[in-house]
Amino acid sequence: MQLKTNAIVLKIQKIKDNASLIHLYTQETGRATYLLYGAQSKRKGNALSFLHPLSIVSIDINLRNSRELNIINEIKQEEATMELLFNPIKSSLAFFIAEILLQVLRTNEEDDTLFEFLCQSILKLDRETKNLGNFHIAFLLRLSGFLGFQPSIDTPYTNVYFDLKQMEFTSQKPEHQYFLRSYETEKMKLLLRMNYRNFHLYHFTKSERSEVIDRILQYYKIHTQSFGEIKSLYVLKEIFE
Repeated sequence: MQLKTNAIVLKIQKIKDNASLIHLYTQETGRATYLLYGAQSKRKGNALSFLHPLSIVSIDINLRNSRELNIINEIKQEEATMELLFNPIKSSLAFFIAEILLQVLRTNEEDDTLFEFLCQSILKLDRETKNLGNFHIAFLLRLSGFLGFQPSIDTPYTNVYFDLKQMEFTSQKPEHQYFLRSYETEKMKLLLRMNYRNFHLYHFTKSERSEVIDRILQYYKIHTQSFGEIKSLYVLKEIFE
């Protein structure tokens, strides 16, 4: 079966001089990993010049059930995102977001709404001119909604705890350790109003931003099976001092 679909590059692994594994999130089939040969050849359009984390591409593949890994026949750039390649801050954010997506996008199912959100987020990051210190926070908060564990913004004032496991604000202190205390809960209520239009208006110290990210990633870990270490996090914390 021939498959032509748009895709988002999550990771590129060179395995031989002329061969690479390309980890993708595709519009038609969800998560997938394919082989790409001759990425620097003229026939493949020198794909290495535009392949990087969060590249938006189109691929043409002959899917064969007999193959453990199918081979990409053709790969093309769909959207120019060169800022993500050459701007060091945007590049670091792209690596972080791609690493998150590798952890949470594990199903081989079509999800047009999620794919569209990811493409819009990537283009927003590539073209944004405002301070980007909170972009990844806004992204993670919005992504949680597509993954099924975004907290509700509407909550009674008396609910002074946020239960990370039950995904809810509560007036009763949870009996387990995975919850936000009152001062953290108030911050969470404000954070849940963050979006791509207003993220630059939120101001944090280095320690506050670090704490916010750590808490959000803890929340992701609770609700995502086998969620591992995010290696690019250290770089982001150093950039946004």
